[in-house]
Amino acid sequence: MLLLPFDPAVCKEAPSPHNTILTTLLCIGTFLSYLPQHIKIVSRRSSDGISPFFILLGAAGAGSNITNMVLLQFVALQCCTVQTFGVCVASLLGIVQVFIQSSMFYITFVLYMSFFPRENKYKAGSSIENTASASASATPSLPADGAGESQPLLLPSTAKQPTVEWQTALWVAAAVATHGLVCILMSTMLVVLVGPYAAPTRTWASLLGLFSLCLTCIQFLPQILKTWRSGVVGALSIPMMLMQTPGGFLFSYSIAVRPGVNWSSWISTFVAATLQGVLLIICLVFDAREKRQHALLVGSPVGHTAQPEEQASSSPSQPLLS
Repeated sequence: MLLLPFDPAVCKEAPSPHNTILTTLLCIGTFLSYLPQHIKIVSRRSSDGISPFFILLGAAGAGSNITNMVLLQFVALQCCTVQTFGVCVASLLGIVQVFIQSSMFYITFVLYMSFFPRENKYKAGSSIENTASASASATPSLPADGAGESQPLLLPSTAKQPTVEWQTALWVAAAVATHGLVCILMSTMLVVLVGPYAAPTRTWASLLGLFSLCLTCIQFLPQILKTWRSGVVGALSIPMMLMQTPGGFLFSYSIAVRPGVNWSSWISTFVAATLQGVLLIICLVFDAREKRQHALLVGSPVGHTAQPEEQASSSPSQPLLS
């Protein structure tokens, strides 16, 4: 099959200064918006509260999205050979923008696995000890040397049994690695064998965009469900969502107005921003409730000073006669 040649004539169109400035600011904002989430996980040394299926869907969607963007914007990479440095950088900002978003989410995935709560990895030690003692009592015994007393056979120590949650996290890690490998190998094979502008390559890119859209549509649902059931924010970062929710709409707009990009590249980001807004509202409500409960526990409600009558009524009653 003949590869379609590169036509430098398609490189005449350059991004507008307005779109270049907007994309640059979004690249910086995307990078900064993920930092609160990373810092919170590291500072708490725990990723408790984050759904493994949210991580799975987000990482797979991010990998599909960046692959879709590179394939559809492959012409921008080749145009750099005939463009000035400034025009080349401006043309590649769309790829850089998606790359930053995908990379930062992959870092979140790594931190989720690295700081997975230790107490949630394996089942309680008491159950293991009970299993070991039950096994020892059921094993045959051997007579001791020179004595009539019998000695139980020594069994190897029972290995720790992983919890379902930890097994799910390990399965998620394997699935993310497999998905990334498939995207890289399949895309490389198509670009090398049929070319970046051939119909099979463009179809593969569109399918990845649709796959990313489907994952994004359901990505936040496991996290919303987990947060709603637990009633706590956990390791989720509210400042991150406060920055990403409005930024997501600008993010999708800046991608949509770039030349050579179809709706499959930006629609997933738009849907993600909408669903993240729902999660943000839930987290804000739960965070406010946690603060009120904490204030009541320490005896100093927020914005309220207890009156002497209230303090007397809240204190336990004393007997009139001793």
